[in-house]
Amino acid sequence: DCQSTLTGHSGRVVSVAWSPDGKQLASGSGDSTIQIWDSQSGACQSTLTGHSGPVTQVEFSDAGTLVSASEDGTTRFWDVATGAQKEEMPGEHLTFSQDASDKQTAGKYLVTNKGDLVLVYLTDTAGASEDEKAEQNKKPVAFFRAPAPIQTLQCAGDKIAVGCQNGEVLHLRAAFLVA
Repeated sequence: DCQSTLTGHSGRVVSVAWSPDGKQLASGSGDSTIQIWDSQSGACQSTLTGHSGPVTQVEFSDAGTLVSASEDGTTRFWDVATGAQKEEMPGEHLTFSQDASDKQTAGKYLVTNKGDLVLVYLTDTAGASEDEKAEQNKKPVAFFRAPAPIQTLQCAGDKIAVGCQNGEVLHLRAAFLVA
């Protein structure tokens, strides 16, 4: 079910990321800003400015540092507590590898989208016949309709963050993702 709808961006939300402890959610937007949200209250804790183009990716590198990439050709490191920029380097995209201590159920479920639908598929089909696997992979085990086309999404444990083209960020919860 939808836990909250976070509003504040004036442009499309194109990237979302959960903090490692799940207490904060970051969203990057076509309005060139990043917003840090409290995932419990839904309150905007800070708005990070500095990019001169749409923010295309946000990722927490640790609990205190957020990294963003933008169409302005820069990747920036931010202090989450103060909102201050720590570092800047060239780069329009970023990704982090996950170590073996990652607690997410990676590989068991695939979360994707089509238009305004969040679709959850079961990918762990151990014990099923080939025909059953093929049939199961065609049907989502869960779905949620967003209020606008989806631009980005990310899972963290039982939480799904969805960034929509209308500027809203949805905080969804799906307990079965960690069952």
